[in-house]
Amino acid sequence: MNLFLKNNYLNLTITFCAIVFVSVVLNYTNKISIDGDARDYYSYLVSIFIDANFTNQTGNNWYLINTPTGTINVHTIGTALLIMPFFLISTLYAKLSCFEVNGFSSPFQMAVYFAGIFYCIVGLLFLKKLLLKLEFKKNIIALLIFLTCFGTHLFHYTISEPGMSHVYSFALTSSLFYYTVQLIQTKQTKYYYLIGFVFGLIILVRPVNAILFIFLPFFFQNYVSLANFFKTILKTKHFYFSLIFAISVCSVQSLAWYLQNGKILQDSYLGNGFYFTQPQIFKMLFGFNNGLFVYVPLCLLFLVGIISILKTNRYKGFIFIISLTFFIYIFASYWAYNYFDGFGIRVFVDYLPLIVIAGAYLWQNTKLKTHYVLNGFAFILVAITQVYLYQYRSGIIKGNGMNFNKFNYVFLKTNKNYADSLGGSSDIPLYTKHKIDLLYEKKKMMFNDRMAGDSVFNFSNLEYGNDVNFKLDKNGNNFFVVTEFERKETFNNSSYSALLCLNATNQEKISKQFQAFKLNETPSNNCCDWKKYAYSIAVTGKFEQNDILSVFVWNKEKQPFLIKNLNIKIYDYSYKL
Repeated sequence: MNLFLKNNYLNLTITFCAIVFVSVVLNYTNKISIDGDARDYYSYLVSIFIDANFTNQTGNNWYLINTPTGTINVHTIGTALLIMPFFLISTLYAKLSCFEVNGFSSPFQMAVYFAGIFYCIVGLLFLKKLLLKLEFKKNIIALLIFLTCFGTHLFHYTISEPGMSHVYSFALTSSLFYYTVQLIQTKQTKYYYLIGFVFGLIILVRPVNAILFIFLPFFFQNYVSLANFFKTILKTKHFYFSLIFAISVCSVQSLAWYLQNGKILQDSYLGNGFYFTQPQIFKMLFGFNNGLFVYVPLCLLFLVGIISILKTNRYKGFIFIISLTFFIYIFASYWAYNYFDGFGIRVFVDYLPLIVIAGAYLWQNTKLKTHYVLNGFAFILVAITQVYLYQYRSGIIKGNGMNFNKFNYVFLKTNKNYADSLGGSSDIPLYTKHKIDLLYEKKKMMFNDRMAGDSVFNFSNLEYGNDVNFKLDKNGNNFFVVTEFERKETFNNSSYSALLCLNATNQEKISKQFQAFKLNETPSNNCCDWKKYAYSIAVTGKFEQNDILSVFVWNKEKQPFLIKNLNIKIYDYSYKL
């Protein structure tokens, strides 16, 4: 038994992770895995196998591009291809078990959960094999696998949002690194094609991850071995055949686009882009609005291992620093540097194998006596992240719009009374290539006989304040609304349940979009001074001339409080398809 455990505890660690993942998913009350962006990735499967109409996508409207000959999905097809085996099994099971075969009934939801768990385990197995090839100690590898599973956002994107692309990218990154090391060490022909296949899938799943190739020189010992290797492979026909193989895998996306609208190349991310001269590095890493090191602090601990890499091999340390700096720069240059409603800058899930390598150097080159302190600190960070993940799933912390005040108010709070207690809106300005001019502005509201002073409105016993309406004078798809005002309560938390609402309607008064959030960022700690607020709201959709954008306060419980100096500005961020 001891010999068995000695030889197999790495696999037992991964098995333990899998058992925990499955147990958590089975205990979910609301088993919905196909939601949000996941619907967009998944829509390829529904359009092919359920609707039998590839040009009909079923994702969210803001991620679909309508063309005269079909509907293009913003997201690429790779994630759907990796989920497809599980989708087909769930289709068969749904037919045999009399579930509705619509792509979204219970068997299909569970299929995506199990797809996420499967690819997470695949990624962990390849990560284990990679670290063994890099000659790290088995006990360190077992520890790092455990920490990665439960102390990073891999946990969340495996069992809470498995329909997103990130757990699949994690598996592909781990396998790419492993096959690269195998090719370098063995020079076997098969690894050329395995690398070509995996790299093609990486681009199909998330095209920006093609930049991973910059890190591959890390797996050489020095510049000389790197140069000699490239001199060799450039003379090998298999290198060129593997490139063709990778391009062939990528061409699946071009085929999909061609079938949908007759084009083999498509700018599906029109309306999104990068501000390369204004990267928000500090905000992305240390900001309270989803910052990586704030919500996944274990990643910062792992990256301390860069010092150990430099001490062990300066060449490797240099490659690591250059690569990581480049990745951070690219991600921080994206206009939505917090990556919307996610947990801990979700794109770094794809790059966890790189971060874990740094952690492996840290543990391997730390004295044994120091391991107790290092391990203890790491497990504290795991516990903190698990609390964050519970808060995120319970609605205590938000995936978008957090700031220091909100973070401080709910820090490590797990009581359900804190759920949905945070309000306000701090949307990031939408992407634009041009200077944005102010479209509309209204600085003062008149409230008939409800005036309690200059530009002051008393909400006592009233459910609604008067709407502030803006009639659009042209078509548009992106607007950015900035709302400023002052609020005074008549007793502590009298405005706790009040909502600030934005409603977009057409000429027939049919709502096209409705957003509402709590008037206060956090429940009040004192009463009763005037307090200033400034909120930003991104409005994305298909809006036409004469549509109405309305902003109003909804005092649900008719509690008394005052609002004054309301100032609303609307900026036009529309782009042409």
